[in-house]
Amino acid sequence: SSGVIARRHPYNYEMGMGYEIPNFEDNGLKLPGVVLDSTNARAGEQNQRAFYGRWAEFMASEDWGRLATWR
Repeated sequence: SSGVIARRHPYNYEMGMGYEIPNFEDNGLKLPGVVLDSTNARAGEQNQRAFYGRWAEFMASEDWGRLATWR
């Protein structure tokens, strides 16, 4: 951020931490990966943490083909 106040403080992506559920299932709907349980945490930043975590994996990898799990 380029604002005066925003530059003074680091970003914090901890909202909703501790409410993640791996392999979430609700009424027969199964969601793979880690999902935020929004019944307990009204908001969270799980999507941002997952996106940048995955981005970091690609940036650190020498072979993106190994990481391409969608193939």
